[in-house]
Amino acid sequence: MKSNRAARILTIMLILTLGSAFGAACKKKSNVPTKEEYLKTSLSDPDHHGMKDFAFSKSELLSAWGEPDFDKDNPNVSVWTCGDKYLIACFDPDDSEKIVQLYASFTQDMVILFTNANVVYVVKRDKDMTDTDYCFTLSTSWFAPGTMEFVTEELGTILQMEFDGYFMETFPAQIGQPYSIKVTGRVPDEELPALKERAQYIRENYTGEK
Repeated sequence: MKSNRAARILTIMLILTLGSAFGAACKKKSNVPTKEEYLKTSLSDPDHHGMKDFAFSKSELLSAWGEPDFDKDNPNVSVWTCGDKYLIACFDPDDSEKIVQLYASFTQDMVILFTNANVVYVVKRDKDMTDTDYCFTLSTSWFAPGTMEFVTEELGTILQMEFDGYFMETFPAQIGQPYSIKVTGRVPDEELPALKERAQYIRENYTGEK
């Protein structure tokens, strides 16, 4: 009788142990990383628009990270801040629970060539100055109030941008979605001649200006 009782107790304990282990395994599989953990992973990922296979859903992500800081009403995109970075989640339009992309924003220094109407023409700070064929455009509406007062039309103004890393397939290319634009200084005088040449080339070939 006692042996039967002991056997039942051992069986129950075994079932509970296995159940706990199974539950922990399931929980681990669907566990959402913290924003800080994900940012660390994203920054070390050679593919900037990295993570594409997910063991968690949109609702699980929202539950773990809370309400987005931007695009709260956008069913396809949500954006959270994490330090000075932004975490961007893109969802499947045909399956609202499916995450198709999750990545961190990208920091890039840009240099102003000139402004034309409501468009600011810029080039990458680290771009080879002999390439006169490539530049990007920013809308003046993307600049924070007061920032444009410092930008004016000054050739060589350096902008530090935090954005989604996308460049549209046009020329001049338009930057996808900026989250912040800061004026950080001016390029050295010795870089200005190359910038002037590029600005003139863009003006004549792509704006109709002379």
